[in-house]
Amino acid sequence: MELFKMAKEAMAMRSKLGDMDKKLKSQVLDVEYKGIKIKVNAKNEFLSFEMPDDLLKEKKEKIEKLVLEAFSSAGKKAQDVMAEEAKKITGGMKIPGLM
Repeated sequence: MELFKMAKEAMAMRSKLGDMDKKLKSQVLDVEYKGIKIKVNAKNEFLSFEMPDDLLKEKKEKIEKLVLEAFSSAGKKAQDVMAEEAKKITGGMKIPGLM
């Protein structure tokens, strides 16, 4: 009987994770970093990237650094949202491979 209960709970968790996945994909975050605009969903999938024309007047190394920092900032924000959603489902329990 215990095995049946565990299987039922696992299936319920799987369903919740599927719902969370859909929610994360649809949750679009707008991140702006020093004029660079990035859209990323909460699954950390980058959707768009814009940079101001005046940035192109800067040295290549500065542009590369700013673009990398902007993507890192957007990725961090997406991970934070993902972690919050995971906490809601798991009740704060750490599940390997989920986060």
